[in-house]
Amino acid sequence: MIDRLSKRAPSIVVFTLCAALMAAWINAPVWLPEALAAVVGCLAILLFAARGGRGSYRGRAGSVETSDKNWIEYELAGKGTPAGYYVLAFFGIVTIALTGFQTPYAMPAWAGFALGIVWGIANRSYPAEDETDV
Repeated sequence: MIDRLSKRAPSIVVFTLCAALMAAWINAPVWLPEALAAVVGCLAILLFAARGGRGSYRGRAGSVETSDKNWIEYELAGKGTPAGYYVLAFFGIVTIALTGFQTPYAMPAWAGFALGIVWGIANRSYPAEDETDV
């Protein structure tokens, strides 16, 4: 179940962001975005609880690296977080801004944004050993 959730999380995020915009634009009843936010928020918590700690960077000695330089190098090279992670985060922030930061219609956008962040954290991958240039 967690694998299917992890695969479909970007689609769920896009649907949630679109639903938040539509609910705000048509002035849907407040219970509708609140219920959607509760469901998507629970999915984000479930995914984070199941896979939140995996995928950390490990150096040659097997210990977790604390250097931000290595993390940033892999992110800039496009090897860290999954493809589309930053695009989902950008559109999540745009949707939150369009619906209003503290309105009930922004709640699904916040939940979708959180699910997108958790999806990126759960699916990040850093190499187990430092690669040497040959």
